[in-house]
Amino acid sequence: MKKTWKHIGKTGLIHGLFPLLYKWYARKPIRQNRVLFLEIRYTELTNNFTLLYEEFGRREKFTVDTSFLGNSVFSYREYVRACIRMLRKLAMAQYVFVNESSNVLAALPLREDTKLIQTWHGCGAFKRFGYAGVNAPQEPYYNSYLFTTVSSPEVIGIYAQSMGQAPDTILPLGVSRTDVYFDSDYVASCEVKIRSRYGIEAHKQILLYAPTFRGNVQNAQSPRLLRIEKLYRKLGESYVILYKGHPAVRTTVDIPEAFADFFMDVSSEPIEPLLCAASACITDYSSLIFEYSLLGRPMFFYAYDYKEYVTERGFYYPYDTFVPGKICYTEEELMEGILQEQEEQMIKVEQFRKRFMCSCDGHATQRIIETMLEKCG
Repeated sequence: MKKTWKHIGKTGLIHGLFPLLYKWYARKPIRQNRVLFLEIRYTELTNNFTLLYEEFGRREKFTVDTSFLGNSVFSYREYVRACIRMLRKLAMAQYVFVNESSNVLAALPLREDTKLIQTWHGCGAFKRFGYAGVNAPQEPYYNSYLFTTVSSPEVIGIYAQSMGQAPDTILPLGVSRTDVYFDSDYVASCEVKIRSRYGIEAHKQILLYAPTFRGNVQNAQSPRLLRIEKLYRKLGESYVILYKGHPAVRTTVDIPEAFADFFMDVSSEPIEPLLCAASACITDYSSLIFEYSLLGRPMFFYAYDYKEYVTERGFYYPYDTFVPGKICYTEEELMEGILQEQEEQMIKVEQFRKRFMCSCDGHATQRIIETMLEKCG
């Protein structure tokens, strides 16, 4: 009964109170050239928005604002308050950027002069989402966007289907945050900083271990992690492993003191410097493989629970022919793969990059803004 009343209360807010409040705030004229960056899940600006935010800030005619709903962080009461604060800003903005879906946003009668741009938080297309997902939403979660940006023409049809959008609104303009990977000075400086910060010797290669979560975002669980002692015996002389947990996972990793110089938890670090510093990446089903392909380095896929995971999430492409690297179902296979020559694997990485990331060339941020201005006259 409590759950039923809670559901009724949420439905009333999303489809009743919030649209009414928005209409009330929208009585006033839109503020020309006001740009709003709307973060649905987090309480700070994420990497998908940072470069766009900075570029708008350099252009004098624009006023830039932010709004954070924090639906993966805030309590329900705080979330409702954040939504109400957002409605006032949304009603006044001419341009609004979002990077994921929102049932709150989808329920609002947005005014015609407000232009909504979707810069989806993931590159390429890996795990099924939206209306093509295993657990497809039963109510609207996507708005009518001016356009949605993607990383290559390959995935236009997938995004159109998953978001219920017309294909001609899905534009392969690239992904703003990937621009940094084309700055050689930035890439080199990241390795220097990471090595210095964690005391990593120059002769040791850095392996980034970045698995995705299990379950759903609201109750995200860490996967079964690699056994540190076993890895150390095989790789300890030549490698250091940096573990980057998924942001949705709240649990920490227990690292024995004896292996503290070999296996380090760097989950608090932003992902871009870690990708730039790593000579190779170990993951499973994470979409970070798309941006890592831009660096042209080896990848290994520790997929011990593949059968369970594919049933839970579903993929757009067959996993065994899709991923650009060696698939390892055991720790032994993974360690053997890391110690082997990678020439054949690097051919796969390059083919993968051309297929899924060809619109990312270091100029996506500028292209997105110019396209927005062209479409809005």
